[in-house]
Amino acid sequence: MLDRLTGKSVHLYVHLFSCIGLAGGLPASKIPLSLATMLLFLNMLLEAKFKDYWHNLKTNKLAWGLWLFIACEWISLCWTNDFGYALHDFNTKLPLYSIPLVLVAKPITERKHLYIIGTFFLASVFVISFINVGSYLHWWGNKTYDDIRGLSLFGSHIRFALMVVMGIALCIAWFIERLPYRIVPLILIVWWLWYTYFSQIISGYLSAGVLLLVSALFLLYSLKKRWLKNALLLTGFLVIVGFSWWIVTFFQPTPHRISLKNPDQYTVNGNWYRTDTDYVIWENGYPVVAFLSEVELEKAWNEVSTIDYKTGKDNKQQPLSLTLWRYMSSKGLRKDSLGFCSMSKTDIRFVENGFASVCLAKGGFMARLYGLKHQLEHPENPNGHSLLQRLEYWKAARAIISEHWFLGVGSGDVDNCFKTYYATHSTLLEPELQLRAHNQYMTSWISSGMFGLIGFLAWWFFFLRAGWKKRSFIVVAFAGIALSSFLIEDTLETLMGVVFISLFYGLLVGNQKIWPTDRA
Repeated sequence: MLDRLTGKSVHLYVHLFSCIGLAGGLPASKIPLSLATMLLFLNMLLEAKFKDYWHNLKTNKLAWGLWLFIACEWISLCWTNDFGYALHDFNTKLPLYSIPLVLVAKPITERKHLYIIGTFFLASVFVISFINVGSYLHWWGNKTYDDIRGLSLFGSHIRFALMVVMGIALCIAWFIERLPYRIVPLILIVWWLWYTYFSQIISGYLSAGVLLLVSALFLLYSLKKRWLKNALLLTGFLVIVGFSWWIVTFFQPTPHRISLKNPDQYTVNGNWYRTDTDYVIWENGYPVVAFLSEVELEKAWNEVSTIDYKTGKDNKQQPLSLTLWRYMSSKGLRKDSLGFCSMSKTDIRFVENGFASVCLAKGGFMARLYGLKHQLEHPENPNGHSLLQRLEYWKAARAIISEHWFLGVGSGDVDNCFKTYYATHSTLLEPELQLRAHNQYMTSWISSGMFGLIGFLAWWFFFLRAGWKKRSFIVVAFAGIALSSFLIEDTLETLMGVVFISLFYGLLVGNQKIWPTDRA
């Protein structure tokens, strides 16, 4: 309509502008996502080329996998009871229904337009990541962080971690497509790899690992010399086996580094040691409540810190004394004046900031692994511990699936079923932490039964197969990132997660003729 009135390609520009708004706003805020989604849909209605839309929807067989999954979700409403929550779920997933629908009915037909949308996404992710790091490291501002997860200022740290890895994938595609200014993606890849390492987000590590595997597979395919392929295969196999062995070894219980048989009873200054031999808590192989002289420790600490030893709390609002005990124990130090002399100014700052172990204070990948190991070694209280909480969520999900494995409970009753489970089963989770599955595969099964799970898997199987068949790196990489995120998150149950999936899926599946492909 507007094209006829103005004589220009107004609808094309609005369509492109809406996609740019989604891509650029995705890492930053929910507001532009809602506005851009409405504009995208309204523009299609105003253009009113319904015959063309229907033809594109009918002939794009790859998109049928998504329509099948959506159909299973809607059919499950026939046996749902809570239509109020079903309406809430529909509203959350509205971008999944609308964005791919519009982008398949009115696809992006030129490769340069894909590049423009991708450029805005890369720019937005870079700016947000730079702001996040600058604030966390106090390059500007004075925000106090009590957890590394607060690193993401504009939305979910988990969803943003996926966007960062997707940014890396787009930069790799930049090289594959042999686009100009390759120094830009090189800088971005280095920055975002460091950001992923620094942020300690398991979803980020997992999706980055999948991206590494996809990159290795495409590299393997592009090699012409058989001996080089075999060498790469052997190297990859050895790396995977070695890393798996190292992970299994790492998560073995830490052996006790000292014995508590006949422990010393007095410090070198003649003060009494407190040593609890009945219920011993260990930190990095050393006992926490052992060789502890609070008289000496309190005096030594209060001489170097403004946070009181007895009444003070660290920056994570934990009792300062307990954090200090654990930190000194992790270093193998006795909790007395002599042991405290080995604490550097950096160690003292770590304790004040709430790091209860020298292993956690190191940051990065190893700190996250150590945190997970500590959770597994101390499973008594799952509250506030992401891995232990998920184990509780998965336990609840398995129980619900076992009772409703065939048809599910209906998309409107998922929340109520979890509430009922927690109310009728023993759980250590606090009421505010009694959440849903945090696994998209389980959630789909619970919602719409076996048919919903099959529809969900079929959706991604056909998309992934088509991407590999055409050797499109970005398609396979995006599918891998999405599938890995579904393992430990309900990615499609939040606005930013569902827009992330909907936007890239819609752009890629809308017009497969312009898929960026491996030209090697």
